[in-house]
Amino acid sequence: MTGPGPIALVVNPVATRASRALRAETAGALSPLGLEWVLVTEGPGDAARLAAQAAAEGAAVVVTLGGDGTVADVAGVLAGGPVALAPLPAGNANVFARALGWPRGARPAVPLLVEALAGGAVREAALGRLVIDGRERIFAINAGVGLDAATVEWIEARPRTKRRLRQAGFALATGIAAVRARGAARLAVDVDGSPQTEALAVLVACGTPYTYLGSRPLDLVPGAAFDGHLAWIALTRAWPHEIGGLLLRAIRGRDLPIGGPALSGGTVARELVIRSDDPAPVQADGEALGRHHEVRISPGPVLRVVVPATAPVLKTEGARTI
Repeated sequence: MTGPGPIALVVNPVATRASRALRAETAGALSPLGLEWVLVTEGPGDAARLAAQAAAEGAAVVVTLGGDGTVADVAGVLAGGPVALAPLPAGNANVFARALGWPRGARPAVPLLVEALAGGAVREAALGRLVIDGRERIFAINAGVGLDAATVEWIEARPRTKRRLRQAGFALATGIAAVRARGAARLAVDVDGSPQTEALAVLVACGTPYTYLGSRPLDLVPGAAFDGHLAWIALTRAWPHEIGGLLLRAIRGRDLPIGGPALSGGTVARELVIRSDDPAPVQADGEALGRHHEVRISPGPVLRVVVPATAPVLKTEGARTI
């Protein structure tokens, strides 16, 4: 069986579904296609370091076996370069992998990955860029300031809740953050050089959906399509019952009332700037990034991604040979 060239498998052993059996099964399936490295992370930042090392040593494809955090770390070092990323969904929500067309779990994704690699086709997905205090961070799924990031802060500070409740834990955290949000700092939002609104929370996405609640996609930021433009929405008021209603609309797949009394939104061609007199919580791809006075978000580099044969064509288009 022919493959795309040297393959590196980056494994996060503490990911929700990255069992030893699954790791062995994945490595066995990739071996005939040119698997040369099985790299296991040992702590934060390892996935990025190991992927960069594999790319420098000649890998053509990096396969990740982990969740969205592992994917985000690897995407950040591969974006803009020739090495393709194949994300196997072995975490909690697996938003990026599922958005590209991979199934919800890693085990059914393995034979699809073998087929995709043997076929030798990749597509391109445009990511996002976030700058805080002069430091750049590439994000593959979404970024948030305010309520969304406060939700991430709350759940990441409670790993036992996260493990036990999974997506339900995020719903709980959202409710708690919503109750607290009415006293939160106001955010001034500028888009492409023009003042837009004041808000309690800003959500930005480079692709859709924004996240998943179990099997249900939550399209909280409509208009994002991995096409080089970012989409954004701003929550301008935070009555708990109103937030609950907006989440219910998203779960049911109904359009959100953007332009109404609680939501503003649109697309970003160049840069979105969020400022706050009091430091506001920031997250990217589900990772809490602390609290800051200013955040700059802009379209980011293009990432080459391996997708299953049945995946919808991304708007960046173009199937290419690896």
